[in-house]
Amino acid sequence: MFTLTYVLILHSTLVDRQPSEGSSNPLRNASTPFGRSPSSDSGHGNGDHGAVFNVSQRPYPPPEVLQSLLQIYIERIADQPLPLFETSALRPSELSGALLNSFLALTVRFSRASFFANIQSKAVEYYKSAARDELFRYAAEPTGSIAALQALCLLCLAEIYDGKMVSAWMASGVAARVIICSNLAILEAGRPSARKSEFSRCCWSLLVLDRIHGSSLRTIPAISDEGILPEMPTATACALEHVRVAESTRPNEEKDEGIRSYSLQLLITWGRLMQYLKSVKQGNREYGWEANSGYAQIRARMSEFETIFPEAHRFTNTKFYEKTSAELNNDRAYWAPWIFTQCIYHTIHCTLNHPFLHVARIHGEQKLRSPSFLQHAIDQTILHSNWVIQLLTLCEERDFKIYDPFVAHLAAMIATAQFFLRFSKDEALGSRATRAFERLQDFVAKSASDYPHLLHTKAKLSKLAQLAAPYNDATRSVQPPKVETALLWDLLDYAVSSSPTTSSGGGPVDDVELSVNTQFLLPMDQTTTHSALGIIPISNNSPESFPSNFWEDPALAFDMADFSNLPDMSAFAMPKDAWVNGLL
Repeated sequence: MFTLTYVLILHSTLVDRQPSEGSSNPLRNASTPFGRSPSSDSGHGNGDHGAVFNVSQRPYPPPEVLQSLLQIYIERIADQPLPLFETSALRPSELSGALLNSFLALTVRFSRASFFANIQSKAVEYYKSAARDELFRYAAEPTGSIAALQALCLLCLAEIYDGKMVSAWMASGVAARVIICSNLAILEAGRPSARKSEFSRCCWSLLVLDRIHGSSLRTIPAISDEGILPEMPTATACALEHVRVAESTRPNEEKDEGIRSYSLQLLITWGRLMQYLKSVKQGNREYGWEANSGYAQIRARMSEFETIFPEAHRFTNTKFYEKTSAELNNDRAYWAPWIFTQCIYHTIHCTLNHPFLHVARIHGEQKLRSPSFLQHAIDQTILHSNWVIQLLTLCEERDFKIYDPFVAHLAAMIATAQFFLRFSKDEALGSRATRAFERLQDFVAKSASDYPHLLHTKAKLSKLAQLAAPYNDATRSVQPPKVETALLWDLLDYAVSSSPTTSSGGGPVDDVELSVNTQFLLPMDQTTTHSALGIIPISNNSPESFPSNFWEDPALAFDMADFSNLPDMSAFAMPKDAWVNGLL
């Protein structure tokens, strides 16, 4: 509603600046320098490597710099997943107007070209301002174009990278309203298939931005229902061309739609998870074990996803852990969205079962909670958080750079779960959680060096670490600290964690106790040793619960399944130090 109101206000305030009747599209032929292609600027086609950025005279880079920016886009942005362009057909020299300015605002920040030497921030702000002014003026018109939608998507992402989440949300909201108000979907329906594919890419890129970045626990999504979108864009032909994976072993398995399509499906569930968290934050206290609860509905969606996720893309069959750095980077178009899919899958499970939501005392909740449900929640938290940590470790070991800053946000969310587990009454689990938290904190800090908006996430994690620091070397009998719930909610919300914004509220009333029990049900035979149960042994010097032959374990054939419901999986799923003989 707020976004729609903004568009109406925008229309009323800018209507006197609209072009006269019969004028051409401002995105293509503006009278300002923003309507010209870079090739039209004098001196830019001479291979002038010594040229520097000049706001008033030479705002656009030469063709060779534009080509380098295209490579930056393909490497850092195109596989996040953001299916905005068919990159093989993308020609920056053919872009113009607001689309060119948005493209430059997004990519220039990563450029090392002498053209932008020492003034990248100034250039980014210049291009963003130019794109924003033109796009918002265009939004007041009753027409739509694919170029405008593409530009709004790029502008939204540029605002995100600058930590301006409100501006990002506004850009995505305007784009959604442009689609609706201009009847663009109807107009594009009769176009050639290639043109319809471009429109589909715009719509689904907008959904990605809305579900990952623009959506917040404090706002409403710009796209409320993904069912209104056109058919999902087809997977690129090269997605599996060079990646050798196992053939499907599942009878009657549906056609493989490509790894990006499955990441998009998980993003839809991610949006529902954010709505669930928002409901909990607002005080709507439901119980996850109830059949119609939000928790149960999301779990059902995840289980459904596991039934359609092809065997070919599963962790065991792809053999990611056996690939060399060269192999992974040569097929980045596949492996980048694959890593994203793995990380968001496990983070959804971990967040859905977060100790903050189910174990800690929130708002004085006193009702007796189901011990078996709490046991399941803790088991799932430990299992899925370990998977994310292991995936990030594998990427680091194989020098496979993760450029997607949202993955760093997922790591921060996992870190909040480890923050709770570090105060477990089980000392071994607490020690491992402490080390895991530090590793995740380090990953976020490294990502922040490339994406300054993550410096705010880093700062919030550092505040959590400071709260725990006095207890790192203390005896386990010391009462764990309390933490403001506002800080935890901030770290679960990308729009807040990666911006200077902080949640309202806080104070003693909103503190949460961190004493966490990790065993709510009595083991079947308390006299049986862990080795006899077949629990995986863990070295005191190792932060991981993964043995040397971990990847060959046949249980990993179900690596994208819910382990807790599979026979004979309890020993594999639960590290030995999670068993503390808790009573019912």
